Amino acid sequence: MQSAEQYAIPRHGTLGGFFQRVNDFSEPFSLRWGKIEFDVSYGVQANVKVILKVYRDNNVCETYIVDTDAFDVQWDRHKRCTRDFFILPFSAQFGQASCVKFSFVVHLEERSIASQHEYIFMERHQLENTQQQQRTITNAWATHNHYRTHELNAGELQSDVDWYNHHVESLNLTPKFTKGQQHHPYHPKRFLHEHIDKVISSKWENPHRLCTIKVSVDCIDDHDFINHLIHASYQKVLVQCIVDWRKMTLTNSQNYARLKLSGIELIGVFCTPKHHLIEVDPDMHTKFVIFNDEDCILGSFNITFDRWWANWESGMTFHSKGICRLLDNVFQSQRGGVIQKYGIDPLSRFNLLYTFGRHFMSNGKYYRPHHAILAEIHRARNSIKLSLFLMGDLMGDHHDSVVDALIHANNRGVNVQILFNGHLARQGRIG
Repeated sequence: MQSAEQYAIPRHGTLGGFFQRVNDFSEPFSLRWGKIEFDVSYGVQANVKVILKVYRDNNVCETYIVDTDAFDVQWDRHKRCTRDFFILPFSAQFGQASCVKFSFVVHLEERSIASQHEYIFMERHQLENTQQQQRTITNAWATHNHYRTHELNAGELQSDVDWYNHHVESLNLTPKFTKGQQHHPYHPKRFLHEHIDKVISSKWENPHRLCTIKVSVDCIDDHDFINHLIHASYQKVLVQCIVDWRKMTLTNSQNYARLKLSGIELIGVFCTPKHHLIEVDPDMHTKFVIFNDEDCILGSFNITFDRWWANWESGMTFHSKGICRLLDNVFQSQRGGVIQKYGIDPLSRFNLLYTFGRHFMSNGKYYRPHHAILAEIHRARNSIKLSLFLMGDLMGDHHDSVVDALIHANNRGVNVQILFNGHLARQGRIG
């Protein structure tokens, strides 16, 4: 059986000094920056993703996914270094981190290969020492790696896309919009809880079936939702949650604490790319939930209805195994797998696009959300209506700005109407 160590070997770890960050409630947290370097005995097409685990005294383990970037590239080998990741050595809820370990996966030829070992990144005394720490990574005290990734069947995904291109009614799509009325049938809270119950009922009816709830939402700090997920897990439903790393780390929330103690898979994604066009610090910002293999919801909402129940939200629900598979392709890539590629028709009546997806046009070039936005603005002849939280330049492949495209559309006679978040428009900042 192949292991990732056949292609990549971790060599060195660095842990920076302490610094403070605050969350949305202005609560301070003392963090440390870290990085891990690898030697890769393959060309630059071999990618590496790191699964970082922070073990704490109260039998709690916090799991994170970290991307890597290549450097010192040669045709048959190169080096890789993790993008920025951050560790909270002391948690007010769970105490001191006793050890930080990691495993990794190598992406090669459309599949992911897991490492055999889980390695020590830093030990307790290094986490407590306020000075910068260096560590040579070796097999000493390494343990077996149990983390596994998964890829979907690219051919099946292509069939799903081809089918709904010709049978758009098969999407069973319901657009939803709510002005914060939690008991309105189009409020996401109602749909979420009804479908958690539906999955639980499926498990009761067929105990041998693998029943799943897959959550990929920036923040899920909601009492009722967490309670319901924990209940579903007790009913033998496989529950997996992916959130932005800040939301599960820079928090004193009892909701996240209960989720961590429950044993449900909770993964924080470090979304820390470096690029001159990035205007604000990026988040893992997806917002979708998949129920078993036939129902899903995606939209503008975080699952934080305790605090933000009155927000105006929009979204869509689907009763479609094909759309569930396409979203699962994104979900599995967020967990560390290889996102599968498939062809799309940009002029199709419906396309499900992901920022880092590998959906391509007939000419072989990738077609991503910013391409679609600019293309549709250029195609518009009568009207363009935007309802957004905020908007930046969003540059295209040819450095064409979405702002310029909207101005040009207005100048050629298209009726352009834009709604922004009022607080942001008045004060120029979020929150």
